[in-house]
Amino acid sequence: MGKKSRGALPHTGRYEKIRELLNYAGLFILLVFYAGTWTFPAFYHVTEIYNSLIVFIALSVLFIANIDIAEKLRERDVMLFILCITLIIAVINLFIIGSNKGCILILADFLLILYLAPEIRLSPLQMRIYEVFFLIMFISWFLYDREYSYNANTGATVTVFTFFGGMVLLHEIAAKREIYGFFIVLSFMRVVTLVLWHLARGAFFALALFIFFYYIAPKSWWKNRALYRFLMIFSTLGSLLFVGIYVFLGSTGFNMKLPFFYKNIFSGREQIWYEVWDILKDQILTGIGSGRELKSFFEYNIHNAMYDILAVHGIIVFLLSLCIIWDRLRKMGRIPDINAGKKLLAISAVFAIFIESFIDMDLMWPDYSPLLLFLLLTVFDNRSLNGLGKKLEKDG
Repeated sequence: MGKKSRGALPHTGRYEKIRELLNYAGLFILLVFYAGTWTFPAFYHVTEIYNSLIVFIALSVLFIANIDIAEKLRERDVMLFILCITLIIAVINLFIIGSNKGCILILADFLLILYLAPEIRLSPLQMRIYEVFFLIMFISWFLYDREYSYNANTGATVTVFTFFGGMVLLHEIAAKREIYGFFIVLSFMRVVTLVLWHLARGAFFALALFIFFYYIAPKSWWKNRALYRFLMIFSTLGSLLFVGIYVFLGSTGFNMKLPFFYKNIFSGREQIWYEVWDILKDQILTGIGSGRELKSFFEYNIHNAMYDILAVHGIIVFLLSLCIIWDRLRKMGRIPDINAGKKLLAISAVFAIFIESFIDMDLMWPDYSPLLLFLLLTVFDNRSLNGLGKKLEKDG
């Protein structure tokens, strides 16, 4: 029957072809979804209530194509076990508290992306399609500002995040001919101008973090285990620490205008976070679920990705999710060619999105899921084919 493969489909030949087609199918769904969402506002408003389901279907196809459950059980894949247990407990909690069940898909999408990223085996052509897609998407936003077709904050964030994706191929092009670096400079100027024009604090914060990580921070930092471990902890648990400090400072009455943005530092998030905690402290094990009506905000949006996992699903699910997050971030830092151009670029963008999500939900928002997966796939590109995955497991 042929040599056994490492993917979900157990044989080479036609089974490998089916696996490749399933990868194309999964990617096709994600790219059409992203293109439709951020090109046509009408598409966005129609699919908004189904976005997490659409992403889940695409990720399920990619899971079937790349994960051999039987082999993972033989290998005693701890992360797959934790993933399943986390989602099972989360579902049970939602039934216990009588919450809307659809919110499980947001958590499932996020954790599936993290779990699948080192496992997905894309061909060079498939990766190139992904790279070209995000560059084209960025060019379309570069040429035509659609920000007011959504809202200023969302539009600016899409511009910055799509810029991260477009930079992967743009950097590769500029590396071959230095003159093309002019397009990177031009792109930065356009993105900064749009972000400042629309007074988008979160988008500007993400862009500034990316610039620092990729262009300013010494390359040696990424090889320093202690510094990298600190960055992992800060980008996750630091998010909750930020909530606590922000709420405390907000309660003192201190406030000031942000330079360039003409907005107050404390403009409502501290009220949301305090109100959520006032409910959560009595339901810390199960979480408070989704769909609640808040006095402090017109919709149930916690504006902090890590706090959202804790608040919606409880402390047990949060800690289990943290195991998966840390495992994948740790593996990112162990990649031998971490300082290679596009891999370091993608890692810088991932950490920028993690830290930007101290003040928003962008890390977990389904509409950005195709971009997050692309950045992670860029980091882990070809690992499962060249044996690096196994080596990193042994290195711990």
